[in-house]
Order: sequence, then C-alpha cells, then structure tokens
Amino acid sequence: PEIWKQTEGKITHFVVGVGTGGTISGVGKFLKEKNSKIKIWGIDTYGSVFKKYHETGVFDPDEIYPYVTEGIGADILPKNVDFSIIDHFEKVTDKDAAVFTRNLARQEGILAGNSCGAAIKGLLQLKKHFNKEDVVVVLLHDSGSRYIGKIYNDDWMQEKGFI
Repeated sequence: PEIWKQTEGKITHFVVGVGTGGTISGVGKFLKEKNSKIKIWGIDTYGSVFKKYHETGVFDPDEIYPYVTEGIGADILPKNVDFSIIDHFEKVTDKDAAVFTRNLARQEGILAGNSCGAAIKGLLQLKKHFNKEDVVVVLLHDSGSRYIGKIYNDDWMQEKGFI
C-alpha cells in the first residue's frame, strides 16, 4: 500500500526477484487490484525452474542446476508463487547478479544482497519494454550484511570468476 501511495498510483511496472514467491504474489496481487494494466515482472536465475514453467506450464528437471545467486530461484514450485499474477520472468546470470550487487554499493551507496543486484540487472535487460512515461518500481528486499564474505569479498569474486 505504501508503494502505491508514494507513486500516486502511477506505477506501470513492478520488478522483484522471486524466491518463495510471497513478495511478488502478494504485492503483485495488490497492485493488479489497483490497476489491472500494471506489469508484474519476476527476476529469476539460471538453474531455476520458474521462467520455463511460467512460459510453458512444464516443470523441467533439466532446467535445475547449481547456482550461486541467493534469495531467488528454486528447484521446486513453492505454493506461494501465484504464476497468474506474474506477467514475465527474466533470468539473470550469477556473475551479473554479483557484479550489479557490488555496483549498487559502489555507485549508489546501497549495501544490498545478491538478489537485489539481480533485480537491477534484470531491470536493465528489460529496458526495451519501457517508455519515458512509465513508472517502474524495483523492490530491493535483501541486505548485504550477509554477503560481506562473498559478494563484497574480492577473493571470493575472483574465485568464482566474477571479477
């Protein structure tokens, strides 16, 4: 409700990383009740089943493989995910999620978690779908404090081949 008030009801797109599905489904339902034309876009990671399942209705075990990005993606279909609310899923690589997470800290002063970097990169991948008048809300719902030894650690990033 606060997001809606702060934007004076002008939101056209809502973007968020999808893990258990509670945030995107709950916020997405609320926003669609306010304006059915709002686009709800979920950010997924490679190795997760969400995008393919959303597009085809098929749960494909061959889509599942290990990934580094925490907080988004799944190898199951959590009951919290209401796929009927979500208009599109966009996949982001582990490397891009990590690099964009660090960019948030370096460029914006936001110590965010890995799923937040994925959300920003996903937003940029989707930019061709936006026009000048759109009001896009990206929810960054993970703190970077748990990632000091990972994403914010140069040795870890080099070990993973991210920098």
